[in-house]
Order: sequence, then structure tokens, then C-alpha cells
Amino acid sequence: MDWQWLTLTLNQAFTWTLYNSLEASLLVLLILLCQQLGKKHFSIRWHHAVWFLLLWKLAVPWSIDSSISLYNWLPPSPWTSMQEAPPPTEPIVLAAEALHRNESALQPDASLANETSFSWISLLSLIWICGVAVFAITMTRSIYRLLSQLKNDLFVQDEAVLRVFSQCQKQMGISKSIPLRMSHQMTSPALMGIWRPQIWLPANLLDKLNEHELRHIFLHELAHWKRRDIPVNSIMSVLLILNWFNPLLWYAASRMRQDQEMACDALALTYLQETEIPRYGYTMIKMLELYADAKQIHFTAGFSSSKKQVKRRIEMIRHFQKRAYTWTLSGIVVVLALGVFTLTDPKKALGNEQTFVVPAEGTIKSPIDQTIGLQILNDLNTPVQAAASGKVIKAEYDTKTGKGNQVILEHEGGYQTIYSHLEKLEVTAGATVTQGQLIGLLGSTGRSTGPHLAFQVLENGIPVDPMKLLKNSKTQQ
Repeated sequence: MDWQWLTLTLNQAFTWTLYNSLEASLLVLLILLCQQLGKKHFSIRWHHAVWFLLLWKLAVPWSIDSSISLYNWLPPSPWTSMQEAPPPTEPIVLAAEALHRNESALQPDASLANETSFSWISLLSLIWICGVAVFAITMTRSIYRLLSQLKNDLFVQDEAVLRVFSQCQKQMGISKSIPLRMSHQMTSPALMGIWRPQIWLPANLLDKLNEHELRHIFLHELAHWKRRDIPVNSIMSVLLILNWFNPLLWYAASRMRQDQEMACDALALTYLQETEIPRYGYTMIKMLELYADAKQIHFTAGFSSSKKQVKRRIEMIRHFQKRAYTWTLSGIVVVLALGVFTLTDPKKALGNEQTFVVPAEGTIKSPIDQTIGLQILNDLNTPVQAAASGKVIKAEYDTKTGKGNQVILEHEGGYQTIYSHLEKLEVTAGATVTQGQLIGLLGSTGRSTGPHLAFQVLENGIPVDPMKLLKNSKTQQ
């Protein structure tokens, strides 16, 4: 197994997930703000539908670059750099100080070539994937245990109940066969199943509710099916596994389920006469009294909820009007605006790209050990210049990695450039340099068999191919 390729792939997946989760957090805050400001202006349906922007953001890994994207204000993501960088022969590291590679002009030291560097991003990636595995196994086991307990539950045979259920299906225009089952495991009526949906009712529920109350429950559960809430909840559960480290997304998923229940209430109420709407609220209160400890189960959609949420739902029912389930022009505009600003990727403003120049004259070669960088061969004491304007963060002899005299510059846009094996240093740490300024003389210090400059570029701590940046700079000039 190619462990180096596996490490790079895992680091890429974690880096993208982490950055995308940060962007999604900003979207969550915007959604909550819009919901609060538009509480009396947007429909009940809108309050749930706007969460689909979050699902899209978390699930779709690619989007259009835009200069008006909200994320242009965030630090640049290392994801692009990692995609463009060829697979290295050593694990990727983030800090320049940890980039311990051995490059030589002709023959690299074999013992150094086998050295491995500690990478904290690899450690975080390992923790992340272990968390994903734990959450996935835990969720799978809980679902499997529940299904094992439910598989022998009996189907409802009461003709009067089945007649009410059939009338509700016909009224909502649902022709698909959806069985009714009774269970001692369920603490609330719930719809389960994407392709073969079934509705489970708590044991003895039929003895405690009258025909009107059963109709309210059936309309609510069928509303879940009509709105395709089970697939939506399933997708969100999977996305939460991948983003288990982000508590704001867990809160967003909880709010989404609450808004989902209210949207189902609103849809069910559209099939009731105005005089029957208050009874729907009484049914909800009765269910709360009967099953006060209703539990939320993954990949299901139920009727009951917490006391706090029931109070919110009752308040909605009191002021319900038929148009509460329809879209408004203002709601559509807000959703489109949020999509334009948050479902696009950041794009650098034209003309602000970092430019680089070749740091020294000579013959440019790629390292024999396939290190991401360049070797520039020339005579001893050939001038070495800064590839771009920036600040000197290191200018000293490196005794740990055999790179000899080394200069590291920090530039705008998250870039760093590294110049190794210099004969002489012409700058000191903390100094500011301009593009083309002399920073040292080409040499053969450290572990090296001939005069050369080892030149490397990092973008957000990730090594990238310098030739791509040098080509882009030539094109711009």
C-alpha cells in the first residue's frame, strides 16, 4: 500500500472538510439571522427550505468562483494548492520549519532521504477520520439495533383505523402503499424508510386516540413522506458524521428538524377545515402528555417533540393561515441572495495576484528525489535574489536537515519561499525585502556535492510546484 499517497489524500480530504465546515458555519449564522429578522414576514415553509442551502454547501465539493463571494473575506484555503501539488515522496507538512527534505545537486544522502517529518496536519487528519469512523459505526449500530427490534412488529389490522389512513392518503394525493405497524420500542409516531416507507405507532396508541386525533397524526406523517423528509434527514445525518467536530452544525441540524416539524404541521393544516385547526393543536398537547420522553431517531421523521418546541408549534397553529405554506417573493429573493454570496468560492481580485521571479541565474533542474522544488545550478557566489517582496522569517545555518545556509521569506497570499545551501547570507531575520533584492550568494553549504540553489515554495504551508508560479508571473508581466 502506498502510505504516502494515502497520507496526502487523507490530508486533502480533512483540509477541505475543515475549511468547508468553517464556511458552512458562517452560512448557519446568516440563516439564523435571516430567520430571526424575517420571523413574521417569511412563510413556515421558507424557514425549513432555507436550510437546503446548508445541505448544498456541505455536500457539494465544487462551486463557481465569484468576486462577490462572502468567503473572499476569509483566509485563502489550502485546498487548491493541495490539489495542484504532485504527490510528494514524504508526508505533507504545514510549517516551513518542519519541511525537512534533503535535496542535493547530484546525489542525495540516502539516510536523509528516508527521514520522516512530524506533520501536525496528518495528526489532525488521523483524529478526524477516527472520529468519522466512531460516529459512523455508532450510528449504524443504533439503526441496526432498532430495525432488529422492529422487524417482528405487527401490522395494524383494525379496519376503522385503516379506513381513516386510506382517506388521508387519498386526500393528500399519495398512491404509494405505506403500511401501518405497532411497536413497543417507539415513543412517538414516526415515518421510516426511503424506498419502502412504513409508519410506526406506539403500542396501545390506537386505544387512546379518537378518529379525529388519528387523522391529525396520519396527515402529519404523510406530510413527511410528501415532502421527502426522510432522504433529507438521512443526508444531514451523514454530513454530520463528516463534520462531527463542528458543534454549530449539530445545532443547525437540530434547528432544521424543528423547522421541518413546523413545515409538516403547516402542510397538514392545509388539508383541514378552519374549524378543525385548533383540534390539531390539542392532539399535539395530548401526545406530549402521553409520550413526554419522545426520542429523536436518525433516518426517521416523527410527530412529537420537546415541550419547548411544542409551544412554538402551538403558537404557529394559533395564527395559521392557508398562505403560511406558500412561497413569498421576499423569501425567494433572500434565498437567492444567500445562495449567490455563500454557495460560491472566493476569487482573488484581478491584478492582486502574487508574482514571482526566478531567484538566480543558471540551469534549472528538478530534484532527483522528486522533492517539490527546484535546483538551480551555477558558479559559486552567483547572486540569489528574493523571488517576491516579503519579510525574512529565517536567515541562518540549518544544522538539523543539512540544508546549510538558508533563507525563508514570507509573502502576501499565504506564500513562503525557501532558499537553501547558500554560500553567504545577505539578509537577517525580521528584515523586509523587495522583489529582486539580493538575499544571498549561491553555494554548496550543508549536505551538498556541488554549487546550487535549492528553491522551494509553500502556499498556506503546503509545498507547491514553483514552475507554475514562475510561469504565471511571466504571463502577467
